[in-house]
Amino acid sequence: MKNKGPVISEKNHTTYIEAIEIDLSSATNEEWKTIMSEKLKSAGRFEIHCWNEEEKEIEMALRYGRLKETGWSYGKVIEGKVTEEMVDFLLSLPKPTDTEVYNKMTPFFSVFLDNGFSSEHYGTELNQRERER
Repeated sequence: MKNKGPVISEKNHTTYIEAIEIDLSSATNEEWKTIMSEKLKSAGRFEIHCWNEEEKEIEMALRYGRLKETGWSYGKVIEGKVTEEMVDFLLSLPKPTDTEVYNKMTPFFSVFLDNGFSSEHYGTELNQRERER
């Protein structure tokens, strides 16, 4: 499902969001990988957000970035440069099997790229923010 419309208006600027929701019945994460692969090509930096109890996921993300100081007491944010190794890692991840709450496409709660793209709620909601004058 795609949706594009103005969501934020600032002085002389409007921000638009294109939203893509991954179907809840998707048996694989191939659609997520295809979209993510394209968006990673124009990104220079990333942030991965994990809940505190997601220790394994935090450890995996720390191989490609460093802990960012934030005021988020419920989780950790790992930031870093989008490198070929990081891209290969992210796109090689299998679809998680713990899908009781979310039909997860990725083990990471959120992945934000500096080009305005985000993969949120374990890859079930993808957003591209565009700023237009």
